[in-house]
Amino acid sequence: MGIGVKALALPILAAVLAASSVPATAQTPELFAGFVMSRVCLPYASRAKTFENAVRAARDMEFRRPVGSAPLDDWASEVELVSKDGRWRLRLQEGTEAEGDVEYYSVTCGVSSTQASTRELGDVARLLLRNNPLWSQRDETPWRWDRRTRQPTETAIRLDVTEARGQRPVLAARGSYY
Repeated sequence: MGIGVKALALPILAAVLAASSVPATAQTPELFAGFVMSRVCLPYASRAKTFENAVRAARDMEFRRPVGSAPLDDWASEVELVSKDGRWRLRLQEGTEAEGDVEYYSVTCGVSSTQASTRELGDVARLLLRNNPLWSQRDETPWRWDRRTRQPTETAIRLDVTEARGQRPVLAARGSYY
């Protein structure tokens, strides 16, 4: 196991152990969102889990496709799941993106809720990444954390909280592979 994986695995393991004994519907928003981020989103963004394995992990946490959704095809690159109690949404997507002349492969996993504010989701990110020297935050982007990687020209991973007008705030882990 590489140094980067070990540094990421310890906070994830702590969150998993802390949340594993509490039913999903009884957890506080911060605890549940942290559990989803550590078990599904961060491993997916870092490519430790494939799209299919991330969906499987989410289903193990009682996330399901919304009622009336079209069947998921074999080559799906985007899926939205809803928690059993309907309060949480999880969105997984992957595909090629372009930024200027550069094309890259991107994977994104975001969690949102009608019960969690931007601030609460930011607190979740802070708790997950606390005191981890591999993650940095700039003053001009208070709701974004970037992970230091050995090959920054090849891989970038970030965690951020965004809120589009009229939408729920989303805590998302994004992996970009150049």
